[in-house]
Amino acid sequence: MSGHGSLVLACHVDGIPATKGSYRPVRNRRTGKTLLVGMNRHEHEWRSRVAREVRSQWFTQHPTRPMPHLDTPLTVRAVFLLPRPKSVSPTARPWPTVSPDVDKLARCLLDALTDSGLIKDDSRIIHLDARKHYADPPHKAAGANITIHTLDTEES
Repeated sequence: MSGHGSLVLACHVDGIPATKGSYRPVRNRRTGKTLLVGMNRHEHEWRSRVAREVRSQWFTQHPTRPMPHLDTPLTVRAVFLLPRPKSVSPTARPWPTVSPDVDKLARCLLDALTDSGLIKDDSRIIHLDARKHYADPPHKAAGANITIHTLDTEES
């Protein structure tokens, strides 16, 4: 992509990013209905945290404007900052080339953006740039740096 459209929002969400992982079917014996239950117990908390921070940052960055419910093509850039395990030195493994998978981190984040109400649905995101880095102190806090742009009109 040659550039971005208008910046909609840029923010940092503190915390340990969670993944949207596998779901397993669970049958309710009383009703007979089957529900899908997420395997990652941290997913709900992370999604809620992202949604709250996105809403909060919208009103901080745009105090006089109501939050939109964007229904246009969007680009999202996400940098996931993961805690470095104590047993892993920066020289031995400078990049987080182990779990969690960047695509599963992104899936959870995009669902959280939809949960926030800022975007109508994550299907509106036509370009995603997702990366993961270690959050090495003292410079970076674990979490995610997120930027959302509308699409340039001249791009196709």
